[in-house]
Parts: sequence; structure tokens; C-alpha cells
Amino acid sequence: MEKFKKQLIEVGYKMTIPRMAVLEKLVVFHHPISARDLHKKIKIVNRASVYRTLNLFEELHLVNVEVIEKEKLYCLADVPHHHIICKKCGYMEKVKCNHNFGYFKNFINIQHQLTLTGVCNKCAK
Repeated sequence: MEKFKKQLIEVGYKMTIPRMAVLEKLVVFHHPISARDLHKKIKIVNRASVYRTLNLFEELHLVNVEVIEKEKLYCLADVPHHHIICKKCGYMEKVKCNHNFGYFKNFINIQHQLTLTGVCNKCAK
């Protein structure tokens, strides 16, 4: 968590109560979470502040964003990664991202999304 706080401060942002609350919750989740569900878990911060904070974290590349079933889900971007999701039960696992976008000469700030689905071993039995 200190790494993310340091990144915010280094680019000129203060550690406000909403930013701290969102960061604290994201640290304990080991899977992507929607802004709506995150807001439900943070009682002291209003919904607009949660959305603004997540938008800021997205701009600063502090969170990975994945769109799953038409909903944006957020998780801390400790390392570039995606998730694979079981189509039957919703179980998720982190998948390392090996994409290298350094070879695009005519683009900057490149972002990508990858959705992986399958059937987990538990459901396959």
C-alpha cells in the first residue's frame, strides 16, 4: 500500500480520506471489484468520491481495469495482469500480462483489455 501512496504523492496528489479508504479496500481484495460494490464496503465515503478516486487511480495506472459482463472492475496494478474467469461459478485467477507495447512508433499511452474465460477444475468435475 505504501508504494501506491508514494506514487500518488510523487505526482502531486494528497492522501485524502476518500483516496485512503479506496486504496485500503483495494489492497485487501485479491480479485477485481466494481465501483458499486466497493462503495458498499466503504461506509464513510460517498459514491461520487469513490468513482472520482477510481477514475484518478485509472489515469495514474494505479489500478487495472477490466470490463466483465459490461461492468468495469478494478484491482490494484501491482504488476500488469489480467484475470481468467470460470463461466460456471465466477471463480477468478490472476494471469500475468506479457504484452510489450514499446514497438508502436505512432502511439503513446497504449492500453489494452483481455478477457479470458473457461471452466475451472472444480466445475469441470
